Amino acid sequence: MATVNKRVGIPQAVTINGIDAGGTMTARLISGFDDRNQSEPDGLQVPVKDKETQFVRGTIVTQDWPHAVELLTAAAGSLVFYERKSGVAEAAGYIKHTITNPVIHKMRLSISKKQYAAVSFDFECRAADETKGITDMHQTADEQAAPSYISAARGGVRIISATHGTGEALLNILHSTELEFAIEMPLVKESNDADVGYTCVDARLDGMKCQGKISFQDGGIKAATTQLLIQQLITAAKGDLVITVRQSQAATNKVITIGGTDFSQVYSDSNVKAPFTGYSADFDVSNTAGSPLTLDGTNKIITIEDAA
Repeated sequence: MATVNKRVGIPQAVTINGIDAGGTMTARLISGFDDRNQSEPDGLQVPVKDKETQFVRGTIVTQDWPHAVELLTAAAGSLVFYERKSGVAEAAGYIKHTITNPVIHKMRLSISKKQYAAVSFDFECRAADETKGITDMHQTADEQAAPSYISAARGGVRIISATHGTGEALLNILHSTELEFAIEMPLVKESNDADVGYTCVDARLDGMKCQGKISFQDGGIKAATTQLLIQQLITAAKGDLVITVRQSQAATNKVITIGGTDFSQVYSDSNVKAPFTGYSADFDVSNTAGSPLTLDGTNKIITIEDAA
């Protein structure tokens, strides 16, 4: 039998739930059955098995990180991306993936020194009706033309400044090297009656987990108290964490504001093989009953805006 090249790769041109997310890095899709029932031995050498509840879920990673919040708040629609076929002319050298009703329930923002920032998001597909399964939720089209290029607001290659709190409680965090922040919504899903897949998939706003970490090389000591910065952070009242980052190609800097941050644990790592001592601080978002934080509205959990 002749050897045939059927390889594809290089995911690109991601559009999800109406948002163009350029700078695609990875696209990971998982399909299968969540329920695998099997009988007791009962004299059988191999049990009887049945598979039920089909699913399609996955993770997309892009460098278009300013879309992090929009991805969480957009209504489920469709996920479209392309892959390049090997050994085929570009005019018809792509396959197109279309994922229906992807409900995004987790976002992770990562900013590291000397790298472009990245955002990843996890999704679970909602079946359009009780008859829809894997082949309906994940469709492909062959011999596609090259997709239109989607530009990305790349950046985050350097944290220019970082502060926590306001007024007399303001703490400057110098020499920041990394920021990680994740928002995870409770995901509820159900399949009953004659459902082939999950006809009920909801990412709930109530009870979200919002947590992160900032890393830095600031070994400064507050003269009045002889406290290291990490000691000041761990004892500080909750407040806004404000991060300014440099964007690519001299684009306007971006400012990330994470509200209600409360540090829970701090670390120092001093090593003779490292040029400087490294510090990091874990935090989560703590709400205020009188003026609650929300994903959308006037008092947001996180905002990403152009620097003034």
